[in-house]
Amino acid sequence: MTDVKTMRRARAAQTDFIKTAGLNVLFFACGTLITRGAVLGDMAPFGSSYAASVPKRRLIPSLLGTALGYILLKPSDSFRYIAVIIAIGCARWLLSDIGKISSSKLFAPLCAFIPTAATGIALSFGGAGTMATLTGSLIEAALAAVAAYFISYTFRLSYGRRGLTAFTAQETACVVMTACVLILSLGQVAIDNVSLGRIIAVIAVMFCAKNGGVNGGAVSGASTGAVFSLAQFEQGFICGGYSFGGLIAGLFSPLGKIATALSFITADFLMSLAFGGEKMSSATLIEGAVGAAVFLLLPKSVDRFIAPIFNKERDVSLGEALRKNIIARLGFTSSAIRNVKNDVENVSKKMGEMYSPTFEWVCENTAAEVCSGCGLRMYCYEHRGGVTKDDFFRLEELLGSKGSLTADEVETAFIKNCCKKSEIAHSMTENYKKLLSMQEAERRVGELRGVVAGQFAGVSDILSDLSKEFSAVKNSDSEAAERIIAELTTLGACPLECSCLEGENGRMRVELILSAKGKNLKRGQLSRIVSHCCQRRFDLPSVTEENGRILAALCELPQYDVEIGTDQHIAGNGKLCGDCIDYFNDGRGNTYALVCDGMGTGGRAAVDGNMASSVMGRLLRSGLSADSSLQIVNSALMIKSDDESLSTVDLAGIDLYTGAVTLKKAGAAATFIKKNGRVIKKEMSSLPAGILNNIKFAEDAVNLTVGDMVVMVSDGALTGDDKWLEKLIKTWNKGSTQELAQAVVEEAIKRRAESRDDDITAVAIRLTEN
Repeated sequence: MTDVKTMRRARAAQTDFIKTAGLNVLFFACGTLITRGAVLGDMAPFGSSYAASVPKRRLIPSLLGTALGYILLKPSDSFRYIAVIIAIGCARWLLSDIGKISSSKLFAPLCAFIPTAATGIALSFGGAGTMATLTGSLIEAALAAVAAYFISYTFRLSYGRRGLTAFTAQETACVVMTACVLILSLGQVAIDNVSLGRIIAVIAVMFCAKNGGVNGGAVSGASTGAVFSLAQFEQGFICGGYSFGGLIAGLFSPLGKIATALSFITADFLMSLAFGGEKMSSATLIEGAVGAAVFLLLPKSVDRFIAPIFNKERDVSLGEALRKNIIARLGFTSSAIRNVKNDVENVSKKMGEMYSPTFEWVCENTAAEVCSGCGLRMYCYEHRGGVTKDDFFRLEELLGSKGSLTADEVETAFIKNCCKKSEIAHSMTENYKKLLSMQEAERRVGELRGVVAGQFAGVSDILSDLSKEFSAVKNSDSEAAERIIAELTTLGACPLECSCLEGENGRMRVELILSAKGKNLKRGQLSRIVSHCCQRRFDLPSVTEENGRILAALCELPQYDVEIGTDQHIAGNGKLCGDCIDYFNDGRGNTYALVCDGMGTGGRAAVDGNMASSVMGRLLRSGLSADSSLQIVNSALMIKSDDESLSTVDLAGIDLYTGAVTLKKAGAAATFIKKNGRVIKKEMSSLPAGILNNIKFAEDAVNLTVGDMVVMVSDGALTGDDKWLEKLIKTWNKGSTQELAQAVVEEAIKRRAESRDDDITAVAIRLTEN
């Protein structure tokens, strides 16, 4: 087994080495190539733009590549550009670790602008510089800064998890401008004025015109044409030729690819013939013909990839209006229901004060039953009424202690003589029993009323959660949803609904409702289909089934994943454990681990723990917040039966995008966090669910990273000193989380008291890279 693991690690290390080496070679080659993109005659600012923009871990090969490119491009004048590259490398190396500086969007443009401008100005004043050379230096520095902005933004997007079709218009423009700079670099690769870069530009404009119509053709033609017109002064006609050609090609794009290609070639050739001269006209015609041939031969899959980029415009006015209206109505309804809860509680309290039975009611009933037919009634109630009432009230203490009265006790308690002591004793006893029954019934009704009032609060919280969730949604990609439905329909999955929602953070989540036929669809297959249709990488779905329908929720692939191990010991080696475990991904980028401990051990505890765990897990999977779910769990336990039912709730929620861990406890035992090799004990006092209305979680949070751990245990594992547990977690470095959970349970069994055996549960979670 050890040999197999060693071989796997060796293969993984070899794969990582090859991947790293390949990337370094690629960045080196790009650095060499991009320096060839000259503008305005002999200016070559894009090498410095590239050096200022690449990720820090690829900085060295990129600097070497750009230095080599400048030596090959300008052998006699490369020292200035090499000095610029060295200055950029030093600035990047010194400042990249300062987060506020390196994360700024102006960092790369300034790194490119300052050295380029400084060296240009120094050379202008050091020699026989003129105002024209000084102006040229500043223009070159400005071009370097602008290109650095586009290239750095493109690198940031490339390290994200979204496809090109998911980019905003601004993000797409940055990618296009970066592509234009790369194409310009290939423009110098030419045979008899026929340029490889311009052929690629022709193909790009034709594709944009075919899929984007007039807008796509004109914009792409103007962008690529402007870049190539800057390269050489005598090539200014290219901007007009590509712009006019893209416009005409877009007009003819509905007629097919052949019409698109011929219309572009014709328009571009006419412009070159009019302004470019005979030699350039021939080169333009050849470039157009070669580009058209490639354009016609490329498969339809390229069209399917590019087409969604031009189909982002949506009529969202109705959807946005409905979204805002729903959010507002949910907010008002939430407040109204919470006010109903408060009104119910206030009215119930007032009614209880006014109409609740008291001992005076017992006295009045006894007087009505016994004294009403007595001949001495007038004497007792008219002449000595106060004494009579005091006599009755003196019996309360006796009834409270014994529950019944005798005639002798009545005679002893009464000041005056009474001829109906036996009847009073019997009537007081019976009426007092009725009073106790009425008070018990009122108490039970009060508890039920409290549960119902708590449900009002729970419904209010649910509506508030929905309002917050809807307000966090900023975009909806209906076209991606239609593509997903089409793909799944071809597989026979029968999708009923699909929504692709994007939040403020730019991350997308997809929610699908499938018929029962969707059961046969594998989770990995569903993830691949959604990723392909949305042009983003999605995680495996969270799948739940309710009323014969399947809800599948997917989120973009997060940065982190978790490794989870669990183990349990049942008290007395029985069959039913009072501790219940559940862990799952909610399809929104969160992983939850849940431990519920029912009161005591055995079957009764197992029922309470399992009920709390199943209800809590089901509600969290449906998208409710933990706080709202706890209110429902609490009410369910309170009304489950006449007997007392309670369960602890221990919840750890892990945000897989950020590594933030939120701990929520309702009467639960301590949780142990291993962060940067140090163990932190998180212990929070709170009440378990099922005792009182409107209980709240005790809450704490901590940020973790790769390798950090969370260990959750039930109270059966914490008997006496828990230092052994902290030491075990701290020294656990190589084993799996499953082995750690087993080790915790085994050690807890050894350390338990001989006379006390309890259910023991351990859940170990380690954060890993995704």
